[in-house]
Amino acid sequence: MSQRPTTNGQTTGSSQNVSELQEVLGSLRSARPELVRSWFQHLRLSSMTGGLVEISAPTTAQVRYLQAHCGPAFTEAAQAVTGRLVSVAFKTPEAEEPTSDMIGLGRWATPDPAFTLDRFVAGPCNQLAHSAALAVAERPGEDYNPFYVYGAAGLGKTHLLQGVVHAAAGRYGDGQCLYVSCESFVSDAIRAMEDGRGGEFRERYGTVALLAFDDVHLLAGRERSEEEFFHILNLLLASKRQVVMAADRVPLEVPGLQERLASRLSAGLVVALDAPCLDTRMAIVRDKARFLAIDLSAEVIRLVAERYEADVRQLAEALVRIDMLSEFECGPITVELANRAIEPGRPALTGKMG
Repeated sequence: MSQRPTTNGQTTGSSQNVSELQEVLGSLRSARPELVRSWFQHLRLSSMTGGLVEISAPTTAQVRYLQAHCGPAFTEAAQAVTGRLVSVAFKTPEAEEPTSDMIGLGRWATPDPAFTLDRFVAGPCNQLAHSAALAVAERPGEDYNPFYVYGAAGLGKTHLLQGVVHAAAGRYGDGQCLYVSCESFVSDAIRAMEDGRGGEFRERYGTVALLAFDDVHLLAGRERSEEEFFHILNLLLASKRQVVMAADRVPLEVPGLQERLASRLSAGLVVALDAPCLDTRMAIVRDKARFLAIDLSAEVIRLVAERYEADVRQLAEALVRIDMLSEFECGPITVELANRAIEPGRPALTGKMG
């Protein structure tokens, strides 16, 4: 790697990260080709701090594979490329350090690069929510403000929120469009109040052009954080700044949520995300397979779509497991292999599908 740490141990020249990671992957392919997977093309070198090289993968399933099988091999490859004693750690993009240098109150989540609105597969179950998200991204602060989407886990709420952030960032810049989880917001609020920095905290969140707040239902019962969010929400809406939110149910049905906050959240557009139908799930599987560079037959696509009915995230994790098993066995992806990869302890589906 041509990049070298600065005196404080942080890397410089982030534009070089792609080529430097390719050097590590090239060394890995030469030394341990059996470990390399097609989705390695989506890995990213996050940082080099002192002797630690951090590599991020798009999904938690991929991170688990890397941690279980590739740690020593990546470390050896990184040491061969750098000529230094370094270690390698793997993480998902949302675990990265914030890129903003505002007031250092905590971590600014990095939206998943795969979670764009053009990669959100729309169907009858989510067409209204997707159309509304597109409108919000095109005219933030003008239509549907606040925009509130709700549904069960794994149906694409986070994808929609982060997709709006990606799209709006093209208009305002990354630093003005913030995606934050409820847990991160609560941590920031507590830290700010303990340090007597409440004013800086409200300025940080209350002056962004767009705020995407995930899992807002988790605010219920956290009175101080709920109070802070209520004030920040009012600040943003009063200045016609866009607020998009996701939760597991409609505002007025969230147990323990303050009535005035629930009423404020209900004042804009509230849209449900329902479980996708079979055709939509098959379209999702095809899209994710293309993104992961996995070649699947129509039979395998249907098998995966039929197996998982209520959680879109499970579709992606199933594809990663199928690809891993195929490359481990050096064989094609068949219906029989897909069955074993998806649920090793469950009898294979041998009947004719469809």
